Amino acid sequence: MYLKSLNLENFRSHLKSAFTFDPKINLIIGPNGSGKSNILESLYFLSCGKSLHQSSTEELISWQKIYSLIQSQIITKDQTLNLEVQISISPETVFPKKTFLIDNVKKTQKQYFGNLKVVVFQPEDIRLVAGSPSRRRDFLDSVFIQTEWRYREALLQYHKALKHRNVLLDLVSKNLSSLSELFYWNQSLVKNGETIFFYRQQFIENINTFFQNHSNLEIKNLHLNYHPSVITKEKLDKLYSLDLSKGFTHCGPHRDDFTFDSFLFHQPDNNLAVWGSRGQQRLAVLALRLGQIHYISHLHNQKPVLLLDDIFSELDHDHQQLVISVCHDFQTIFTSAEKSVSSLLPTAKIINL
Repeated sequence: MYLKSLNLENFRSHLKSAFTFDPKINLIIGPNGSGKSNILESLYFLSCGKSLHQSSTEELISWQKIYSLIQSQIITKDQTLNLEVQISISPETVFPKKTFLIDNVKKTQKQYFGNLKVVVFQPEDIRLVAGSPSRRRDFLDSVFIQTEWRYREALLQYHKALKHRNVLLDLVSKNLSSLSELFYWNQSLVKNGETIFFYRQQFIENINTFFQNHSNLEIKNLHLNYHPSVITKEKLDKLYSLDLSKGFTHCGPHRDDFTFDSFLFHQPDNNLAVWGSRGQQRLAVLALRLGQIHYISHLHNQKPVLLLDDIFSELDHDHQQLVISVCHDFQTIFTSAEKSVSSLLPTAKIINL
């Protein structure tokens, strides 16, 4: 699969832009503020209907406009698909309306998602190592929301149940509600939590196998240490008094985490966040993204499109070459503010902004 074209209207800084892409390597060059990252974000939104930077959907619409349009043509092994997402706002609606189309036919989100698969590399990915657990949970969610409808639905229902349960805990503590009203939301948390745990655990195991089989010694010695917060009826019952006193739920995938370990350290915990240099942390995140590419490619028998936002500025020569060697097997869209990057990608189609 590869992306052939992209048309943007009123998306961020792009009032009206059109691009065509090479099936292999593409390099978008332009000064900071020219809209390079916005192009990648539009493709991410086209893939999964979410902002790449956790922005609200309304913020994706250009200033003082009431709609945004993203259109793209993708070529698969046996067909050509025209994907389109429309975002619109009006005084009558509280939230922006999102409309998804394939070949000009409106589709449900379940029918639409999964047609375009992307993997994004960003300089800020290094925060996955030493940043907050919520950042790592967001990463895990991003792996599945564009490809696994069952996960996406479970995640939505889980957070809905979590919100209702936490509100009820507060009401119960004030004698404004009864314990029995928690029953339904407890059931929903356990059921959907099991689905989320299944996918996350499967992914972590797949990534660790990828690390173990890698030819690069540093990557070969990496390991993701999963710290799931398993949720069961028994655990909810056990923690009920604590939940009631604090007003929130203390177990479940909303409290999951994982750490990056390296067996090269020979330390008690081997945690890269503690012992790793910035270069080692950067390699670990790069390896994680490479593992994500491997996971999507093999599980879905379809190669994702790689989106690399100003990635070379954060990598040394050896790691630059590692990225380049991988990208030759995929359609890749790089961005850079430096024209000199083109020397690293002599076969790339250059798009100047």
